[in-house]
Amino acid sequence: EIPVIWYGVFFGIGRALASLMLVYSGKIRDITTIYSFYKFQLILYAVFILMLATISTWWIVVIAFIVTNAFRWGLSRVDNSYMMDIIRTSKFKATLISTQAQIEHVVAAVTSFGMGFVIERVSYQYGFLY
Repeated sequence: EIPVIWYGVFFGIGRALASLMLVYSGKIRDITTIYSFYKFQLILYAVFILMLATISTWWIVVIAFIVTNAFRWGLSRVDNSYMMDIIRTSKFKATLISTQAQIEHVVAAVTSFGMGFVIERVSYQYGFLY
């Protein structure tokens, strides 16, 4: 088991790796297309989520947490660059960019409620059987 104080350290390491990725975001943008960029992200996050769901070795979970955090924040500028290419001629750039964050927050709220509901209905009762 990992003490909760270490999560901040792991988060910080992930952010440090993200800042290194941000330095090379222009090069990443130059060598990828929008299709290959989103395909890479989809495969990467699917692999790490499956890894987190199936592996219980603590150091692999920590590495997956750090790498997922680094890629989430390190590739954000590449994502914004692709979005700006798509909405370059629009008069409503700020609205279109902020819509993505609003949608992400709504999805996170619904997902966390759904997960809490499922945990309460399914596994919460099983926790008292042991």
